[in-house]
Amino acid sequence: MKKIDGQNCSARIQEYIQVMYSWSRRTSWSVRGIRMKLQHVPTQTCKACIRCSMRVFESEWTRYCFIFVILSTVCCLLFGWVLFRDPCFEWEIRTSLCNDYQNGLIAGSLCYDLCIEDIVSLSSCIEQDGQHSVFKWEDQVIKARLPEKEGSQSNTDSIWEGMTQTDFSNVIKNLFTRVLGNNDHSSLIKRALSYADFNRDGQLTYGEVNSLWQLLQIQEFQTLFIFQHNSVFPKINGTCGSLYAYEAAYHQMLYSKNTSSYIDRAFPNRYRWHLPEFPKRMHIALGLLEYVYTTMETENTKFYMCNFSPKNFGYTEYFEMKVSNVQGIISEQFLNKTLQSKTCETDADCLYGDVCKSRCNKNIHRCSGVGVNYIPDLVKICHILQDYLVYNLPVKLKYTLSHVVADCIRMAKKLHSKSASMILVDQNLALDRLNQVLWNELKYAENKWLTKPTKKPSVML
Repeated sequence: MKKIDGQNCSARIQEYIQVMYSWSRRTSWSVRGIRMKLQHVPTQTCKACIRCSMRVFESEWTRYCFIFVILSTVCCLLFGWVLFRDPCFEWEIRTSLCNDYQNGLIAGSLCYDLCIEDIVSLSSCIEQDGQHSVFKWEDQVIKARLPEKEGSQSNTDSIWEGMTQTDFSNVIKNLFTRVLGNNDHSSLIKRALSYADFNRDGQLTYGEVNSLWQLLQIQEFQTLFIFQHNSVFPKINGTCGSLYAYEAAYHQMLYSKNTSSYIDRAFPNRYRWHLPEFPKRMHIALGLLEYVYTTMETENTKFYMCNFSPKNFGYTEYFEMKVSNVQGIISEQFLNKTLQSKTCETDADCLYGDVCKSRCNKNIHRCSGVGVNYIPDLVKICHILQDYLVYNLPVKLKYTLSHVVADCIRMAKKLHSKSASMILVDQNLALDRLNQVLWNELKYAENKWLTKPTKKPSVML
């Protein structure tokens, strides 16, 4: 056997190492070159795209097409947003009410039509006001409270599952006593218990009790319910949980005096241009006087309208006056309690709404109740009659009616010198005089518009 030469072996190993080293360097430089080229690919691509775009936009027709595509896309997005948006949260309200109705937590005369038959529509949104959404459905206004969020406290501590009619009667009595004062409210409580029995089976379920209790926490529904026996207030046409519907006035307000526009400054009587004829206005005025009669003493208490305005009174297509906004009407008991809970520094701090105010007791920094010399609602109604009724009068009424309305307005200047009983007597006298003058004229006029058309009987086949 040949012996291996050590020097040749080491020379070959060194040669192999040099070859491998040179190969690895070539490989690394090749990889580095490829990497550098790949890094410049996006930049080159972007530059190529920019060059192509510049060439394309050199054409005026192409620029117009591009602008048209952008505008069309924006218009489609806006149209889709307007078409599919839900400003009054109709889907959430309907889903929440129907789930509670199927689980027996609420009841009401509208629940079946809303959730099962799908007759009641909440698609026509009027406005979203705080926690309530307002809808228009046929000739009715529907108001619904937004679903309560998880973790929020609901006002159901006063009612419970399995409570009897006696228990619920005591709960309602405490509520009305707190709102209307410590008087006899037995007829109102009886009416509330009868109204709560939506299915008319003589028994009250938890859903029926819970629904009426939720509704009575809403001040507007509470006021509508108290005055349901009076024709000048809208009728409640159904409920479902905290949702309620009432009739809408054909005309939402009597008139609006806008003094901010230049046209109204040039023509201060422009608001009278589209008012009804005098006999129709007389019929509406009688409704205004009936409103005063009603609020002077209902449920043995007096009511005030604290946001008094001609915009709060409307009328139907047969010219019957309807109170179109009852949210500012509040009982004397609740108004005194609200004012007396206010802290004050001056009399300006003792204000509720727009017109309900009292004096500040600076010794204890608390507001007092409604003062004895508070301007009655009748005087404010007479101000409306002066703007709405006392113009273009027939000759035989020109002196009498204008004189009676003027005497009613002057009553406000004599309040500080008269007692409460004498003020009440003056109000009744003024009301009687106004009623007599208007009725004596209206009963001899041709009032064909007062006759409501009767529906023809259906033909039996």
